[in-house]
Formats: sequence, C-alpha cells, structure tokens
Amino acid sequence: MDKKFALKELNKFRKTGDISDYHFSFNKKESGYSVKKVDKDIEISAHTNADLMRAYNYALGLIKEQKNRTVTYCSNFKEVIAMIDLARNAVLSVKTLKSEICRLAGLGYTEIWLYLEDEFEIPSEPYFGMSRGRYSQKQLHDLAVYSDKLGVNLVPAIQTLGHLKNILKWQHFNDQLADTDNNLYPGKKKVEDFVFKELKAATAPFLTNKIHIGMDEAYSIGLGKYYFDHKDQPIDQEKLLKTHAQMVFNLCKKLHLKPLMWSDMWFEIGSPTNMMYDPNADLSQFHLDREIGQIYWDYYSTDKNHYLPVMKKHFELTDNVYFAAGIWTWGRLAPNQTKMQASIKAGLEAAKNIGIKKIVATAWRDDGAETPFAASYLGWQVFSEYQYFNEPTEENFKVDFKILQSEDYRSYLLLDDFDNFRDAPNEKDMVPSKLLLYEDLIQPRFYQNFKKVELQNYYRELAENLSDIIPSENSALIFDYYIQLAMVLSEKIILLNELSSGKNNQVELEPYKTNLQKLSKIRRKIWFRENKGSGSEIMDIRFGGMIERINTVKYLIEQEQYCMEIPELEMDRHINDSFGNARYFEIVSPSEISW
Repeated sequence: MDKKFALKELNKFRKTGDISDYHFSFNKKESGYSVKKVDKDIEISAHTNADLMRAYNYALGLIKEQKNRTVTYCSNFKEVIAMIDLARNAVLSVKTLKSEICRLAGLGYTEIWLYLEDEFEIPSEPYFGMSRGRYSQKQLHDLAVYSDKLGVNLVPAIQTLGHLKNILKWQHFNDQLADTDNNLYPGKKKVEDFVFKELKAATAPFLTNKIHIGMDEAYSIGLGKYYFDHKDQPIDQEKLLKTHAQMVFNLCKKLHLKPLMWSDMWFEIGSPTNMMYDPNADLSQFHLDREIGQIYWDYYSTDKNHYLPVMKKHFELTDNVYFAAGIWTWGRLAPNQTKMQASIKAGLEAAKNIGIKKIVATAWRDDGAETPFAASYLGWQVFSEYQYFNEPTEENFKVDFKILQSEDYRSYLLLDDFDNFRDAPNEKDMVPSKLLLYEDLIQPRFYQNFKKVELQNYYRELAENLSDIIPSENSALIFDYYIQLAMVLSEKIILLNELSSGKNNQVELEPYKTNLQKLSKIRRKIWFRENKGSGSEIMDIRFGGMIERINTVKYLIEQEQYCMEIPELEMDRHINDSFGNARYFEIVSPSEISW
C-alpha cells in the first residue's frame, strides 16, 4: 500500500478539495479503526490497510461535512470481499473500475474479485472474449497495480467447468472443448490444455497467486457429448466432477496458484436427493485439499437459521470457508434493496455465529446488466457495515452512507419501490417494473398479473418522490434515469388500459414514444459513462424494439386492424408472489427471439 497515494486518490475521488492545511497523525490499533477530528487536527488509528482506508475515507467525509467527531470501531471479519460481475454484457471501463475500486477500498473492503468468464485476454486464443469487451493483459495489470497502491488485493475470478456458454458458442471452441453448450468436456486432454491456458493468462497480470476457479452449477456435467461418446457405460457425475476438479487443482499447483471455488456442486452430488446445499449431504467422500477455499453462496433467505446448518457443514470440506451474500442487482431494472438488507443481515449474523471470517458481497448482473452499477452503492455500504458493527441499524446505514459515499440513504432506498408495494422485504423478488416496461402493446403476456395493484398513480407518485431528491453530483444522472423510468411506467399502464378497452382512436402514442426515447437516451448516457461499448447493442435492441412496436401499433390503428390479444390466464410467475419474475425474452414474446 502506498499511503500517500491512497489518501490523495481517495481525496480526488471524494472531491473534498484542498486538505493541505489539515494535520493528520497516525497510530496502530489492535482491531478496526478510530478517527478523531477536532477542527484541523485529525487522529487516525487503524489495524489493517483496509481499516486505514476506511478511516481515511471517514476523515475526508467529516472534512466535507465540516463536522467534528470521534468514532472507534473493531472489526468482525478477517476478509471483506467485493465481487464485481463483468461478464453479463456490461464491462466497466478501466476508468470506471478504478473509481469503483477506490470507492470499495474506502468502505474497508480487503479484496475485490473480478468475475471475468471470458472478459480477459488469452494471447494465443483470439476468439476468447472477442467482441465482448475483454480486458487486455496490460489493462488488468494496470488495475492490479492501482488496487495494490490502495491496499486492496485484486483477484481474478473465472470459470473452469460450467458457465462457459459465451466461449463455447464459438465453433472454434465448441468442436474441441464442449460437453454441453455450457460445460467443458470432462477428461479430455484438449480441455486440460485449455484450462491451463486460462489459468496462466487469467493470473499473469495480477499481483497475487490467488484465483477463483468457479465450477458452480455444472448440473449437466457428462450429459451432453460425453454421454453420447460413452453410451455403453453409466454416467457417474460424481466421479466426473471429482476427476475434473482434481485436474484443475493439479494445474493450479503446477502454476503455484491458490485456488478458491464455489462449493455447491459438492453438496449437490453428495446429497441423497441432489438438493442444492443439502445439510445432510455426504461430503466425507470427496477428500479435498483443505487449503482450497470453499465458498458457500446463498443470496435468498432472510432467516438466519436457514444458513447455520449449511455453514457448519462446510467445515467438513475445509477450514478455509467463505460466505457469499448478494446485493440484489441482477435480472432487474432497479436493485431489490429490502431483500438485500434482509438477506445480508440473516447471512452475516449466521456467519458470525458459526465463526466464518471471510465474507463476500456479490453484485451479479444477469440478463444484460439493466441495473446501472451506480445503483449498487447502498448495497456495498450495507454489507461493509457488518464488519464494524455487531448489529448495524438503519441509522448507521444512513450516517455512514453520507459520510463515506456522500450519498443519501433514503434516496437509494426509494429504488426498492419500483418492484415492492409493501411495507416488508420483497422476499420473493417480484419484478413488476421490468414486466411492465417490456410488456408488448399487442399481445401483453402479463396484463392479467397487473390487475392486482393500481399502477398508474403508484408510478406517478414514485416519480414525484424521486423528483424531490437532491442527489449528489455523482448520482444525479442515475436519479434522472429512475424518475424518467417511473414516468414511463405510469404512462405504459395507461396505454395498455386504453388499448385493451378498444379506445384505439383516442390513444396518445406519441407522448409515450417521446418519453420512452428520452429514457433510452439517459440509459445510453449512463452505459457509456460506466462501461465499455460492448454489450450496449443488446440494450439498444431492447429499447429500439419497444419504440418500433409503437410504430406498429400506430400503423395497425390507422389500418383499422388493431386488436389487443389478452391472455385469459395470469402468465407464469416463476415465483410464489403476486406479479412474477421473468427475463427479457420471457416477457416480450411467446415466440423464439432467435432460432
């Protein structure tokens, strides 16, 4: 860690201004950090580099707020880790990623995992990550050096078995490496050679020998090409998984790497009922190297007792146990803040009870990264609070979000209202805002589902509430986007109701089209402020499709051919809740997007 550089970079990030007339003094602390600010004198004590970064940040926040205060905290965990998903179309630009690394360092995160899949360069494999916004070796090294100066360990997170559809869709790889469209072919020499290249290229730019090798959710291992090549013998998935995993472990050892992996497949195969994270799974059969980190990922329950037996079971695999929670940014337009808070609280309280000392906050971006990265800031804050508070309160979140990120807690909490109409957590993760935005104007699949709540006034009032916010300089564009989104959703339900009632000649299509185009422009501006260009075409296709659909409705009305086709039944909800949850392709049409 370069302490002078770190303070200077944090100050630049926080836009505090000239701090040269402030006097800083430093001491060591046995645990956590303390800050005492009295006018121009600031005393800081910290145990680790991460504690020091949070203390720096806290001091800068007090300077910015022009407040005197004394605070002291002890830490609860050894490692507090952020995982950033960079493989779901949106690839943060190097500039943005540096900014977010600085933000996370200032919250006290010790380590950041970059979830890459194919978003890194393998020099000998030009198809790997081609046209997907991959980082070059030089870019990743630059990021690793930058992180190191801030006292944060930057770690590559890749996949070495499943979740490789974006690689295997290339015929170049599929013919040689694929078992299924998602999984590598177990036991094949070419696969071993490929994984070796992966491991070597993924770790070369970094300053650590730590690597996350993935290997989660490979349910169909051995059931694709492997099955047809071995039809004369029973498929033993347990054996295939163990053999493949051992191959990867051996390669890591050859390269002097320290691997971590998701733990779910051990439980899945060890379970008598093939249940995900079955607390009754037989794990004794696997005989794993106990130095290999096993990561229990579970983002879903708000009950502490759900986590306890599974956490305890992990110590049968290793003492190097991690727990990963989620900040609920995936598959949606706005973050599920109440689910984020409730699930993190339950999971981290359980981790403390069991004695797990390494915790991970994951920010997945499934289905095209529709939630802007800046909308995740409250999630990172809430998770980090559990490092320094035994039982953080809403008041802690509110105060620290302002001091450490210059953001308003209540404003970010309002984003939960896009999908949550209750005074309780959105536990089942319904996404009415996404269903409504993409709902077709001719054959609205989810129209029957919307009748449970009066949405027109609801979203108009949400737009008004969001308009009352005074955002920070950094978040102004994000709230412009969400204000416009709420207005579009309110207009969309009016339009659907009018079209369904046969008032075709009275329908005002152009104002809705204008507001949708305005929303698209703001979304585009956010995308290119945060991300590389790759992946933006998907969101352009989605918004462009909605805009062109308005033109089709207008044409049909003019030709007196318009007729809305409303399903008699509620559409599949996928979850046990009022509205449902669905991905883009499941919403826009019952037909194939591509076939």
